[in-house]
Amino acid sequence: MPTKQKITKCVVVGDSALRNVGAEDADMECFPGIKTEHLHRVMEKRGLGCPETVIIHVGTNDLRTTRNVDIVMEEVYALVSTAKKKLPNCRLVLSGVLRHRDVKCRRIGTLNDTVDRVANALGLTFVDPNNWIEDRNFARDGLHLNRRGKRRLGQLYARVSEPDVEGSAESKM
Repeated sequence: MPTKQKITKCVVVGDSALRNVGAEDADMECFPGIKTEHLHRVMEKRGLGCPETVIIHVGTNDLRTTRNVDIVMEEVYALVSTAKKKLPNCRLVLSGVLRHRDVKCRRIGTLNDTVDRVANALGLTFVDPNNWIEDRNFARDGLHLNRRGKRRLGQLYARVSEPDVEGSAESKM
């Protein structure tokens, strides 16, 4: 007997920054401490259903432990390639690295610029959450988002998951 796949408007996958983020019509798959390489393996093995959009939140944990940004980008590229093969009819969105108190802003900016170029080269949408999240949206630990920050990130992801926002300036808010 054939099984029906769950149809979801949007699935967001990433690290602990996604914990308790609520986005309208989106399922959050939160993996605390996950790095891009491990997220790649999760995407290979896990069934995500048939979402219209998949938002991949990448890189924060990689930047804290990996000195070479090129290595992180190789992993991001492999992750995106796997996602495109596994979900060929799905719109993919790459969400950049959020500010992090343990990582210099310049390094985060460099990685996000590189992820943006890769996304454009592969025909994906890129969104930089740092243009949407303010310093006051972080919890006291400086690593995770507070309630307001989670709401803002959820609003951003809900907005980006709309099909008419394809890589426009609005998606980089």
